[in-house]
Amino acid sequence: MSVSRPFIFGTNVKMTHTPAETRNFLQMLAEVGEEIPTDVRLVYIPPYTSLYLRREFPLPSSTWLGAQNMHEDERGGNTGEISADMLGELGIDLVLLGHSERRERYNETDEELNRKVHAAVAHGLRFILCIGEKEREKSYGVARETLSRQLKIALHGLTTHHLSKIHIAYEPVWAIGTSGRSASPEYVAKMHAWIRKVLDELYPEESTIVPILYGGSVNEQNCAELAKISLVDGLFVGRAVCQAENFRKVLNLSLASRFAREKER
Repeated sequence: MSVSRPFIFGTNVKMTHTPAETRNFLQMLAEVGEEIPTDVRLVYIPPYTSLYLRREFPLPSSTWLGAQNMHEDERGGNTGEISADMLGELGIDLVLLGHSERRERYNETDEELNRKVHAAVAHGLRFILCIGEKEREKSYGVARETLSRQLKIALHGLTTHHLSKIHIAYEPVWAIGTSGRSASPEYVAKMHAWIRKVLDELYPEESTIVPILYGGSVNEQNCAELAKISLVDGLFVGRAVCQAENFRKVLNLSLASRFAREKER
């Protein structure tokens, strides 16, 4: 079954953007969201302290506001945590799960992420699951095995009924952060093909609706080349688009490249 997936362009701004900065960013997104083609989605993931602003901004349906993490439990003695139910009540569109910083610094496991994705879909939340190999895993030649393990455990128990909620962000750990270097287009295409193969094994034929984004030192210089890769369904960009004007610029470059490729087909 062949399905045309939307092109997704998003950013996780991590522990930046105060509520005032978020308000300015949302104003830009509201404007841009009305201008983009119908098969494009925008994703903005600010800190928890800014999520209440979702109620102030009637964003277009093409624009999603997300949370950077959530707890697997409904409620209880989890100081400093937020539940899927709380996010849902705020009108949040999706949640980011499994970012490498959470895995590395807060010891999040694939099994824990499996419980989180089940909690997310139980409350009707879309989620972006981040996966990616470390430098040493790449050097030992087990990058594919790493991605397979992360996908199969985190998505265990989800059925085709949940596929519309699943979004995958391939972010090789060695490619993100201030010292990261973006993977080559050839490497990105190869790994996206592998991820699609694993998804096909988990959900034969039906998996075609699941988008796979690339993230990892995406910037103004390389976004166009990455966006035109047929197996890449979107870009997940970091510090390069933390400023509203840069978001617009990198988005426009990415879309111009993407749709130029579509015209060539």
